Amino acid sequence: MLMWGGWNRQRKISVLQKSLAGRSAEFNNLPGFLERMIEFVLADKTYWFDVSYGGPRLCEYLHLACLFGSQKNILLGTCGGLDPRADACDFVIPTFSYGNESTTRVYQPEVSDHEHFPNKEMSARLARAISSKHKVWQGPTVTNQAMMGETLEDVKRWSEKGYLGVEMEAATVFAVSNHFAVPSAAILFVGDNLIRGETALDAAYKNARQLKETTESEQYRVALAELLGS
Repeated sequence: MLMWGGWNRQRKISVLQKSLAGRSAEFNNLPGFLERMIEFVLADKTYWFDVSYGGPRLCEYLHLACLFGSQKNILLGTCGGLDPRADACDFVIPTFSYGNESTTRVYQPEVSDHEHFPNKEMSARLARAISSKHKVWQGPTVTNQAMMGETLEDVKRWSEKGYLGVEMEAATVFAVSNHFAVPSAAILFVGDNLIRGETALDAAYKNARQLKETTESEQYRVALAELLGS
């Protein structure tokens, strides 16, 4: 299963379709509860793609994907930077994500330190596959599903603990995947660097649209190569 953690669903679907251009992918509509899921078939293999903002809905589709036989789960998305050295559009490959949410506690109740890990080997492959044109950071992130509620004190504390970024889905993806013993990983990029006082409202953020589109395309390229084995 391939996931994008965020909003702007139609744009993310269009980027997926563009990334699959020339591969003769067959897109199918699913019924009922699964109607929002994007299913595509290549070489007689079926793949799911979903765009979810935060973990609650995402964990349900991910749960079903694992039950139906998902072999790999990859999360794409952005994060708020917590390392002052990281620039906007730098890649972040989480080595684990701290998450103390119901979506993590239910699926991995045995993890008392709330550190939820991706598959180490797949994460390493993804990091190596990213073009050398891009800076890649590897380290922990923190999952916080209450973005509007996080404070400057939270940002400073997370940064001091060594987290590279804060996002909304990674710990959920790792916890659910680990529950079902399905390898998972995440490819994120820094949207804005919170510890440097940057926000999505800054003019520089809006002016970097072309760079963000290039970075996003690289995300899809690397993730699809891993999923499709090409």
